[in-house]
Amino acid sequence: MSLLRNHPAIRPSLETLVKTDKYFKKFFKQDDIEAIEHRHRPCSYEAFARTIVGQQLSTKAAATIWGRVQLLADPFEPKKILKLKDESLRAAGLSGQKVIYLRGLSEAVHSKTFEPEKLKKLSDEDVIETITALKGFGRWSAEMVLMFALVRPDVFSGGDLGLREGLKRVLKLPERPSEKESVVLAERWVGHRTAASLLLWHSLQKT
Repeated sequence: MSLLRNHPAIRPSLETLVKTDKYFKKFFKQDDIEAIEHRHRPCSYEAFARTIVGQQLSTKAAATIWGRVQLLADPFEPKKILKLKDESLRAAGLSGQKVIYLRGLSEAVHSKTFEPEKLKKLSDEDVIETITALKGFGRWSAEMVLMFALVRPDVFSGGDLGLREGLKRVLKLPERPSEKESVVLAERWVGHRTAASLLLWHSLQKT
């Protein structure tokens, strides 16, 4: 997987923000861009399945459970998952709710009522509407797909706690803004909000 910081839809925005934005240029140097490690993820069935597995888990726990699920379905395909018993999936570490979500996703992809590869042809709002129609996928999940899989350049997720904490830090706010407040604050970066999001996340790693 390639690094988002080097993607042609994102790199110019990162450089512009660090050079010209009154908040980011105080917080970052151009060299800091090279430390942004977020990666471009393929827009695939497997990526959506992994999103379900990782919900509300630490990175380490999610990776462990994902490894077990992969072993159950090799190669990892919707029809393989649909043939597995719920007990097997739960034994791998999935909650009952996540089993339902994974089956729903697998059924949608297998029946072609949901085709991840066709999302790239849709507008941002249509992508969000299509993804949130799936069980277990809210607006935050859809916005992450827009950023990391489809690499849309102007996406900000008010529901992401890390971004809200980043706003507090970079803008030197007295407290973390609410979801609605953060969306309004991010409007200062319209046209570059995906790059701004990467910088806000990265700000949390700076001492």
